[in-house]
Amino acid sequence: MLTEKELQVLVLRREGLLQTDIAKRLKITQGAVSRFEANARKKVREAKKELAILERLGIDIEDETPDSELLRRLGAKR
Repeated sequence: MLTEKELQVLVLRREGLLQTDIAKRLKITQGAVSRFEANARKKVREAKKELAILERLGIDIEDETPDSELLRRLGAKR
């Protein structure tokens, strides 16, 4: 699950903000923005892999899980 900061950073990046702008807006360092973004992207990649494995195994998951809401907010496709 993404932390609030990781989600904020991804949403702001999706809106087109640069890391320096995000750092100023969230009042954190640019290095922190970079770490939050890297951690978030890794978590999203892992979640996508897990979903693909479940689908290959024929395991149906609920449509409205917290992860599906997160992926929807990030604009990711399942």
